[in-house]
Amino acid sequence: MILQRYILRELIGSFVFAFMTVLGVCLVGTVFQVFRAFPGLGFEVLTRALPLAVGTMTTWVLLVASCTSSTLVYARLAAENEITAMRTCGIHTWRIISPAVLLGLMLVGLAYPLNEIVVPWTRWSRRLLGRDAAPTILKTPQPGKQDFRIGSTRITYTDYVDGRMQSPTVSKYDKNMVLVQEWFAPSGEILADKDPICVKLTKPRVWRRTKTGQEEWLSAENELTVDIPTEDLNKIPRGRPDLTAEELWELLAATKDRLERARILTILHTRYASSLAPMLLILVAMPIGILVRKGSRLAGLGAALPPMLIYFVSYFIFQGLGDKNRVSPYVAAYAPDLFLGVVAFVLLWGISRR
Repeated sequence: MILQRYILRELIGSFVFAFMTVLGVCLVGTVFQVFRAFPGLGFEVLTRALPLAVGTMTTWVLLVASCTSSTLVYARLAAENEITAMRTCGIHTWRIISPAVLLGLMLVGLAYPLNEIVVPWTRWSRRLLGRDAAPTILKTPQPGKQDFRIGSTRITYTDYVDGRMQSPTVSKYDKNMVLVQEWFAPSGEILADKDPICVKLTKPRVWRRTKTGQEEWLSAENELTVDIPTEDLNKIPRGRPDLTAEELWELLAATKDRLERARILTILHTRYASSLAPMLLILVAMPIGILVRKGSRLAGLGAALPPMLIYFVSYFIFQGLGDKNRVSPYVAAYAPDLFLGVVAFVLLWGISRR
């Protein structure tokens, strides 16, 4: 028990350090993104955006930190011949790796509520934060290329000079976020003091989709005012990834469309599969750290990066295939985990026979 506690303390300490380091780097990137996306409101939005960013990124940081910590600890033990000494004393390999398995179980217990509850809520809250801030930003438009979304309306321009937008485009979408109408103009003005907010366009060209599905072009020889209704902010529908598991199962029971059912099942089972990923990454990274005995402490970490990168790449590939109904939802969700499981089995079998 003393040995297991010693290794577990090393693992937890290394995990906390790796977690905080990776999370800190990600948050620095978030700070720059917030100041770039919300010029003039950076500090105000930042106080709300950073906690939401932590919730959204935690599951991914868990994966990196779990792989990093287990590799570094067992690579150090192997490089300093501590594992050789343990085996010489008759300590079985499974007792040596049991602390890593315990850490993996703890991370699975943490990852499941994060994927089921925290991440959907933070994703939805971040969407609302961006759309709530857009009307305020329009009152003091910033120069340079900008892109705003307010409800079902999108406003873009290439520059803002002397109180006027240069080459503005106003796009409107229906409830399914399908583009139905666009206005293009050489210049325009934002009337943010009115309710609703208006955009006054100079001699715009208008594209729109008719009720019959046909497209038509119109043009105006004078100024045209387009209303931007802000009440849409209170009617923004939640996307499927923003729903809780209970809401997704209810939606699945009420949906008959095969493609829609496949997308919902992909989301549900991906959450379950992602919760198992920290354990599987530990089971892959730990034997790699043990096998890389003659290198430095970081040699094992370098050897563990390929499986982790392959997992991330396969995750996004299979998610895209599952969303397009190219593969079964179960394949889309569990294929990356299956890859890690096979690699972990081979590596664990190898170190158990040494």
